Amino acid sequence: MILNLSLLLASLGGFIALALAMEKHCRQLLHRVLSPWWMRALRYFGWLLLAGALVLSLGQLGWSIGAAAWFGWLSVAGVALAFFLPKWPGQREPAKAPPRRDKHPARQPSAERLLGLRRAAMALLLLVPVVVLGLLLSAAPKPLHSDEAVHGQVGPWSFALAQAQRRAPHQVLGTPFKAFEVRFCERCDDQIRAAYLKIRKPRSLRAAGLVFSGERWDRRVEIQIPAKARVSDGLWLTVEGKDGSVHHAAVDIDKVSPELAAYLKGES
Repeated sequence: MILNLSLLLASLGGFIALALAMEKHCRQLLHRVLSPWWMRALRYFGWLLLAGALVLSLGQLGWSIGAAAWFGWLSVAGVALAFFLPKWPGQREPAKAPPRRDKHPARQPSAERLLGLRRAAMALLLLVPVVVLGLLLSAAPKPLHSDEAVHGQVGPWSFALAQAQRRAPHQVLGTPFKAFEVRFCERCDDQIRAAYLKIRKPRSLRAAGLVFSGERWDRRVEIQIPAKARVSDGLWLTVEGKDGSVHHAAVDIDKVSPELAAYLKGES
């Protein structure tokens, strides 16, 4: 939610800054033209916001999905601004034929009221970049894109494995469970049928543990922590290829989840 809102506000703020950097739209929004220095600064700031949104989207969602998400929110912001600009208060109406005089003419909005509306709208526009920067700084990276994710190789495929949440296993009816996420390289995904995870080395594919949900991109699984499990047992990732091959990879528990390692040490 925070990521999508950040992308939308960054796109909207970037478009607004670029609009203010153009003489026509600057006069339309502010009813005056800014100095060349301010217009140049707004142009740079607008492109910086759009580039920041792209980098954030690619970093959080990957190249394919991130680019699509960035372009989607860019389109939403552009359409919203296109509908908003013609309704900006204080614009001159096109010349029309003089209307018939009415004994009780309707009240026209005063200049003071229009000025107040413009000031309020400009205050909101100036707050958009501040909110965007705050959301960008507070948005935590996804587990698989954080520094704590463990990268490795299982058979011919590279992977990244991370705990879903930085906390000890949670209890369900007295049984501890822990969630993990895995992502394989983009070219690898099409070659993988299923992936499994468990503590302790599996003896066969049937005992490979619980299967990760999801067929592409980020896959997730919540495994049960067996009784008397030890840190030295390790996490075992089992991957079954579409060609029928099966590959295993061991991951150190204390590297992928220090919280799980501390829990197991406390239980032993």
